[in-house]
Amino acid sequence: MSTAEAFSIAGKIALITGSTKGIGKELARGFAAAGARVWVHGRDEEQGRTLAEELGGRFARADLARAEEVAALAQTLRREEERLDILVNNAGMEVIMPIEEIDLSVLDRIWRVNARAPVQLIHLLLPLLKAAPAASIVNITSIHETTPYPHNSAYCMTKAALAMLTKTISLELAPSGIRVNNLAPGAVETDINREVIEEIGRHNFNSWIPMGRVARAEEMIGPAIFLASDASRYVTGATLVADGGYQQNLVRYRP
Repeated sequence: MSTAEAFSIAGKIALITGSTKGIGKELARGFAAAGARVWVHGRDEEQGRTLAEELGGRFARADLARAEEVAALAQTLRREEERLDILVNNAGMEVIMPIEEIDLSVLDRIWRVNARAPVQLIHLLLPLLKAAPAASIVNITSIHETTPYPHNSAYCMTKAALAMLTKTISLELAPSGIRVNNLAPGAVETDINREVIEEIGRHNFNSWIPMGRVARAEEMIGPAIFLASDASRYVTGATLVADGGYQQNLVRYRP
């Protein structure tokens, strides 16, 4: 196999959850540009169908906080496809809540979207993943799977849970030829969080991050394609951190 062939995802079938906006949208565009046939997923029907048409893919709507809609999403894939080469569990929720003010109903929704839905989807889509010659599951976690973020316990704990799911099921699914890995972004600028970045101070991020800037969402495409492709065919149960060195927090202590 040549290097170009190893990194190719041309002809592969991919489902990317939460792909109508943010990182997921850029991953959908990047995967489609690389030749994959992409299933776009989201809650916004208009945005989803427009993007799917742009990419020559398909759209499936589901609210991942609702188990019955997760099941319907999986049923749609099982009805329409004979295999699934790539599953990217990207959809996620983040709500800042100090522990003194925590809303347990919001925490429950974050848990269902960030952790429970990936478990349910993987379980229900296993027949399609096993039908692929070398399927890859990529779970989009965060540097906060290991690095705490004050006032954001719900998000951090769910990303930590998703990361441990990856490690555990990578052992279970390896005999079936299915690889499972995490992609852990750091600070990434999207339409949704641009205002927050400005509020915290772009100059602060530029000084905190060794590479001197917040990432662009499209910079997650390359790491995701690596994990989805045969280039990483001996990589499973791992976390690929894409954060510009941000997690190396001791660099904040300047000489």
